[in-house]
Amino acid sequence: MTKPIVIAVDGEPQGVVVPNGNDFRFMAVKLGVFPLDGQIFDSVAAAREAARTAVESAGDLAESISEIVGDDKGNDLVA
Repeated sequence: MTKPIVIAVDGEPQGVVVPNGNDFRFMAVKLGVFPLDGQIFDSVAAAREAARTAVESAGDLAESISEIVGDDKGNDLVA
């Protein structure tokens, strides 16, 4: 059995890919990449790029929400 390959974004592990015949199946371990869980990629590089995109998108969404809701101290934010 081959070992899973860790997929990290900016040094933070996000999931692993497991060889699946000639391609790789993604297994998510962090919330930001859950949409990729179970997806098949042609290469490890393609999985890494998809994870980076997902993490960046999740960060953008979190930023947008905090601007609407307020900061973590209970203060409303003014944009």
